[in-house]
Amino acid sequence: MKKPIKSIITILVIILSFSLTSCGMIDNIKSKFKSDNGYFDYLGSGKVEVISIQSVRDKSFKFLVTDDKAILNMYNLLSKAKVSEKKSDLQPDYIFEIKVGDEVKTFNYVVGAYDGNFYNDDISFTVSKRLDEGILQNLSIIRKPRDFEYIYYNSILDVMNLQKEVLNDGNNKIGIDVQEDVDCLKYIFSSDIEDFLTRARNITPNVEMVNNNQNDFDIVINIKNRGHNSTIYKSNITVQDKKNNIEYYYYVVGENEFKEWNISIYTKDNIPKEVEKNW
Repeated sequence: MKKPIKSIITILVIILSFSLTSCGMIDNIKSKFKSDNGYFDYLGSGKVEVISIQSVRDKSFKFLVTDDKAILNMYNLLSKAKVSEKKSDLQPDYIFEIKVGDEVKTFNYVVGAYDGNFYNDDISFTVSKRLDEGILQNLSIIRKPRDFEYIYYNSILDVMNLQKEVLNDGNNKIGIDVQEDVDCLKYIFSSDIEDFLTRARNITPNVEMVNNNQNDFDIVINIKNRGHNSTIYKSNITVQDKKNNIEYYYYVVGENEFKEWNISIYTKDNIPKEVEKNW
């Protein structure tokens, strides 16, 4: 009788072990395929009073989300973000403050599909490009003019090319200053700046964005928007050579014809009267 009993016990142990192993495997598989990160469940709880979204560059641009449906949309987007081991090293574009009762949860947000582009001191998430666009578009936070990145940054590069000799005369430190371009600050994102600087350094290597430190630069390029829509873009760009106390002043006109932008750059001496009249 002992042998059959031992055999039965052995079989039960094997079955139990297999069962536990199977459960562990199944749980492991479920966790891998689970679409929600579980961290933002409080957004779907109905306890969130308001989500404040503040532009880092444009202090006057602040968006408050109070509508329950909009908050639920935010939950659906953020719950699918993946936990990241690192934070983005780019300057954040927006600061999110989520008020849940007496508690305020704060996150920094870098627009663009970068590792750790939605983070705070405790945890980082990577928001994919599709979700990234949804956060902006579905909540109506921002509506960029068509082809904004193309016309805005290419016009600066065109002026830099015109002054390439001046920019590269000696070991000049060049600063690009968009801080006073208040009409466009809400459209300027760190990921776009990073791409722009890569191209700008093909013209002159020692170039950075000004960040409240104009005095650190030998030459400062200032941009001031003068109006834009889907077909017309106007701006003034000045190149301030502080070493030689010279300022170069440009009028930039972009016209969209047949879905292509044509950029014209004028000085005070050659600007057409019709263009100057409507400036």
